[in-house]
Amino acid sequence: MDAVFLNRVAEAADQAVQAMLETHDADVAALAHRPAMGRLLALVTVFTEPGSTFYGSDGLREPMAVCLDRLEQLQGPTGLFDGTNLCSPPDSAFTLNDVCLALSLIRALDTPPDPVLAGVDARLRGIVSRATDAMVTGGVHTPNHRWELCAALAQMDRLQPRPGIAERISEWLAEGIDQLPDGMYSERSPLYATAVTNPSLLTIADSSGRPELLDHVRRNLTAFLPWFSPDGSVESVFSRRQDQWMTFDAAPFLHLYRRLANQDGRQDFAAAAAWLEVLPLHEPAKLLALSRLDPWLREALPGSRPAEGAPPSSDTSIHAAMAPAGAALESCGVYRFRDAGSVTTVFGGCDALVPGVVSGLAANPTFLRFAHGAAVLTDVRLSRSFFDLGPFRSQHTVANGTAVTLSEELEANFYLPLPAQKRRADGIYTLEHEGRFSAGMDFSSRPTAVHRLATDVAVQADGGQAVLDISFEGADTAFALELTFRPGGTLDGVTPLGGTGAFQLVEGMGRYRVGADAIEFGPGLPAGPDTPAAYNPGESYRYLAGTNATGGVKVYITGRTRGSHRFTLRGLHRSS
Repeated sequence: MDAVFLNRVAEAADQAVQAMLETHDADVAALAHRPAMGRLLALVTVFTEPGSTFYGSDGLREPMAVCLDRLEQLQGPTGLFDGTNLCSPPDSAFTLNDVCLALSLIRALDTPPDPVLAGVDARLRGIVSRATDAMVTGGVHTPNHRWELCAALAQMDRLQPRPGIAERISEWLAEGIDQLPDGMYSERSPLYATAVTNPSLLTIADSSGRPELLDHVRRNLTAFLPWFSPDGSVESVFSRRQDQWMTFDAAPFLHLYRRLANQDGRQDFAAAAAWLEVLPLHEPAKLLALSRLDPWLREALPGSRPAEGAPPSSDTSIHAAMAPAGAALESCGVYRFRDAGSVTTVFGGCDALVPGVVSGLAANPTFLRFAHGAAVLTDVRLSRSFFDLGPFRSQHTVANGTAVTLSEELEANFYLPLPAQKRRADGIYTLEHEGRFSAGMDFSSRPTAVHRLATDVAVQADGGQAVLDISFEGADTAFALELTFRPGGTLDGVTPLGGTGAFQLVEGMGRYRVGADAIEFGPGLPAGPDTPAAYNPGESYRYLAGTNATGGVKVYITGRTRGSHRFTLRGLHRSS
């Protein structure tokens, strides 16, 4: 039993519930079903936790009843819950998984529950019963939904068995788990790996007696090991979901690594779990509930833990799992190199944007990240003024040792007059989308004048630096290399871009320094009216008044798409 870990989780759960209760009355009436059930689960967890200050507290009786009222109010006539997706089996599954977790906590008590908990149990059982038929017959619309739905069905069948549930789970699982050869799931997302797919596979394995599903979780957790950063985040630029646009905190991985570190006796997973434990806990009340029900989570980790209260950057044990030459996820087109205190991440795995920039595609145009200690260059992007087609996104990526080459070729057409046999007397032609825009022009029947621009970016990462060779072929136009640094540092060698808050490097090398760490970058190129220092997300965003621009401290290096340009990013310490 790991008393240090469990006491910390219980204390954090109490703090979360206390904060929740301070806004309880004002919030519950407007809550959607998932947060309402999440709140109820937290209340049930601390109410039944002997080490909690809320253990058996009369003060939780009314808040629990209010949450139940809200859930019953939101459950529709089919037994499903509405959200953005109406009458949604998978969205209901998120809530029902927490319903089943709360029921399991109550039923795991050594003594019969008091009348309050007995009432909670009865009302939650009613929610499950009303939802079962629709959950068995319902459908999904994203890959991870299948496993969340199966996890809910597996728990429902264990708690309230009903014919047809096991068969439906088998039908979904027969499709095969959507795991790529290197261990990533098809959505390539740390968010959905931690919030849905891996927890769901664990639940199905435990509730339905399918231990073989744990092999998928093991492979996925192994794949993620090299992608954690000392700041407590995990790389997500390669995701096909919304976390491709965010800095994703690593804390939700904790219970997954801890469970399999103890079950398998894996030192690499134990090192990851010990490192993750010193981060702020994610959903501590739910973590406490899981720890109560899963004996593997309660066990002490194999090996030693970092000193209590130590910051995550002080423990490098997780990096022992990383190959000296770096790491690669070939299915995602992403590569990482660590050398001389610097970390270079190269990304060339964007999906083809057909039919456009939409949910479910990897579309982040950041092709490089570079960090040296506390100095972090979060995003390197390349804009070109070429028919408003947006920033550089690699179409072909080739890695050779510490060198990665990214390439893209764009085409844009001018359309010539229609052949005589295609002309219409009424002037009304087929509405078509030609790649950039739609119009009633019958584009496919017209001859074209084609303009092309090829871009190659070769990255060589070694010796604590990344060298970028950017070359162009085709159209002669402007480009802007955008460097976005994490706020908190100071810049040297750059020129302010009046009123924009951004900067431009027009000659020599620039430096971005945070404490004793710095990143040197450049050289700059002369500024000019024909080389604007700006980022263009492309017409697909701007037409809708949108953007995919990053936030942070921005520096631009601008030029023309003639020949090749070499730029260097180098990590430095204060003495350099």
